[in-house]
Amino acid sequence: MHGAVPRSDELLEARIGIASDVALLVQHSTVVGWSLTAPARYLSTGFRSPAALPRHPPPATRSPSAWT
Repeated sequence: MHGAVPRSDELLEARIGIASDVALLVQHSTVVGWSLTAPARYLSTGFRSPAALPRHPPPATRSPSAWT
């Protein structure tokens, strides 16, 4: 067994689509990895560290009176 990384010198038996952009890679009847058809689509520059987040939610989300 070669672990979770497909060996590059062996052909894949199958590439099974499980979502619109995700496929499972199969070698020797075993799932050996996965791939994205458009990986750049899932990159994000909007990450903020937890320290930069507000300490409390806005008042409208804390107050039941705001729900009416």
